[in-house]
Parts: sequence; C-alpha cells; structure tokens
Amino acid sequence: MAKPTIGRIVHYKNTEAEKGFQQGADTVPALITRVFSDTCVNLTIFQDAAELTRRQTSVMLGTEPGTWAWPERV
Repeated sequence: MAKPTIGRIVHYKNTEAEKGFQQGADTVPALITRVFSDTCVNLTIFQDAAELTRRQTSVMLGTEPGTWAWPERV
C-alpha cells in the first residue's frame, strides 16, 4: 500500500451532514496537508458546490463516512 505524503490527492467520504454542503456527493477529492501516520492525516477538502475549501484534521484511513481512501486505479 502507498504511504501518504504531503501533496497527494485522496478521496474523502462525506458524512451525512457534510453531504448537504456537497449537493449530495458521497466522495470528494482532498489534498493531504499533514501526515501523522500511515493511516491518519490532515486534509484540505475541495467542495464541489462552492469555490471554497475546508480543512479536516486527524482523518483516518477507511471506508466509512468521515474517512479518506486512495483513489481506485482505473
């Protein structure tokens, strides 16, 4: 598995509350801004519906809402 590093793009899975800000989007792109471990990072999340970004701290790697994951290879 890849190691997270600053500047990498990952996918952030929105929680139900966050989906309201994202026009219902389940997953959005995010930029790693700090690495705490192979599974915990800080993110800048790119909002689909606005020109703003938001920051999320201490986000864990996972598949459930409120976590980040590596993009699937196509």
